[in-house]
Amino acid sequence: MCYSPANMPVRQLPGTDVRLRRGRRGDLDGVHALLPDGSVQRRSRFDRRTLTGLDQDVYVAERPGGELVGVVAVAYLRSLRGGRFAAVLDTARAHATPGGPLLDHLIAFAEERARRRGCRQVRAWVDPDDDALRAALLSRGWQVASALEAALEIAR
Repeated sequence: MCYSPANMPVRQLPGTDVRLRRGRRGDLDGVHALLPDGSVQRRSRFDRRTLTGLDQDVYVAERPGGELVGVVAVAYLRSLRGGRFAAVLDTARAHATPGGPLLDHLIAFAEERARRRGCRQVRAWVDPDDDALRAALLSRGWQVASALEAALEIAR
């Protein structure tokens, strides 16, 4: 027997004409346009696996005409040793939008979705040159820790 998750309802961002929804195959060109050039080495493999994995979610922000103005990707993992379930914010990109900071909305949405999936922790994997995401995370109260420090903290 095959089960599929319930469809995620589209969410309108307050005070904007932007809506958030789960990414679809038809969104991949728009997703690539939001990512920095050269961030995906093997695009065909990326495209095949991006929206099909059960271990990750990709959400897009779009305007009424269908233009993608933001993307957020969250990967999920379970620790066999500790039995913990955690989420990793892998990507969050947004164009400037009138009516509010879209990147903050995307991060808040990713945090909420991770909690709904039962994650006890949300971490972020931030590229060294992604100053916008780093600033948005810090403004939301996230703390910066190296990967080694974070791993040691989880093991305690």
